[in-house]
Amino acid sequence: MFLFRMLTRKGGHTMDPLQVSMTGVRMGERFLQIGCHDRALLSGLAAKVGLSGTASVAAFDEVQAKRAGGVGAKVGALIETHRIEGLALPFDSDQFDMIVVDDTRGHFAAIDETSRVSYLRDARRVVRAGGRIEMIEGTHARAQGYDAVRDLTTAGFTPVRLLAERDGFRFIEGLRPQS
Repeated sequence: MFLFRMLTRKGGHTMDPLQVSMTGVRMGERFLQIGCHDRALLSGLAAKVGLSGTASVAAFDEVQAKRAGGVGAKVGALIETHRIEGLALPFDSDQFDMIVVDDTRGHFAAIDETSRVSYLRDARRVVRAGGRIEMIEGTHARAQGYDAVRDLTTAGFTPVRLLAERDGFRFIEGLRPQS
């Protein structure tokens, strides 16, 4: 019930519980979100991992870092937030079970291709072998010609597939191979 109330709060965009569950984030997992544009998405995912898991955010700027901190304070979740400096994510190798890229407003797709692929290659480094990455795109904000499947494949995730497109969002998943 807490998760449902949190996801359907008044005063802003709401993330459908189905869309949060599309990520496959589970209680107890170590989860990283790259970018922070959709508060409802982060609050739903942080609630899913619970106290036994880890919720972290890699923020591209101070606005995103503050947004993530505000979500943690509002929902009572511990969300570890770090600023991205350069093209490397500020985390150790094999640190996470799951990575979600918040591209709900098209900001990740708007990054130049070389930098975007560098971030995704580094995401491959910080997710454990057999772990997964999911990009959540807002279809209304999607950059023309942008191909998340291509970027994830170029970064070394395999297989990569479109999971679903629903209610203005696209969900693209990639796996880090075991070896």
